Amino acid sequence: RPLLRVVYRRTMMRQGLKFSFLLLCLMSTAGCSSAEATDPNATVSGFCENWAKGACSHDVVLTCVGADKISDTLIDNCVIRQRGFCEDLLPDTGYSSRYASECLNAVKAAYSDARLTASEIATVRHRGAPCNHLIKGPRRAGESCNSDDDCDTLEKYLCVVKSGEGSCQIPTVVPNGDSCAAPGAACNVGYYCGVDEACVQRKAVGKDCAADFECATGLVCDSDGNTCTARVSAENCTKDEDCTTNVCDIPATASEGRCVTSITLAASTGICENLR
Repeated sequence: RPLLRVVYRRTMMRQGLKFSFLLLCLMSTAGCSSAEATDPNATVSGFCENWAKGACSHDVVLTCVGADKISDTLIDNCVIRQRGFCEDLLPDTGYSSRYASECLNAVKAAYSDARLTASEIATVRHRGAPCNHLIKGPRRAGESCNSDDDCDTLEKYLCVVKSGEGSCQIPTVVPNGDSCAAPGAACNVGYYCGVDEACVQRKAVGKDCAADFECATGLVCDSDGNTCTARVSAENCTKDEDCTTNVCDIPATASEGRCVTSITLAASTGICENLR
């Protein structure tokens, strides 16, 4: 009997150890699964924190601050400012992280060399592609819109504008000169859907026009002479839309700037105001 009791105790101890080991594995697996399932971009604050970290590279911070040596404080200050800038770019409702990674990768790449081209500025300053698929807007297919965020961009709907009127469509870019009559047909950048429903080139300064959308970026249709005219002087822009290049370089201490094709970051550039 003493021998049987010893064997019984050892058997129970082994079973107990097996159960404890199994329980530990289950807890560990659940913990790992939970960690893996957590989406760091699930909320606007989380997304914008990661946006800011992607933008505030060492080169960007050093360049915008005008310092010779990086520090945690300088990076933290940049992240705080850029996070707020990012949050201001997003509407109050409708955010989804479905395509957040594509956007964040583009932001990080844009700032990697401390120089921003026109297409990069469209992405990091105006949430252009691929950052234009973050919002589930309230408008359905075919309904009117003023901006992409009015549409369900998560399902690839964007605001396709024709004759100055926008509607939510899944855009299909058609070749220059081809028909844009289909609801989702969109013209290339620099072209618009003309009265004959074909993609025609936007008009340059001095060309006849009937509406602003017929004129090139940075131009308006002058109501007096019905000709495409510059919004402002290329040396006195206040926003990117004022320029045919879509880039207005405003010094940090000024309210006006000049139209350029790209911006190399420096302590004196206005873009650096929320990157330091």
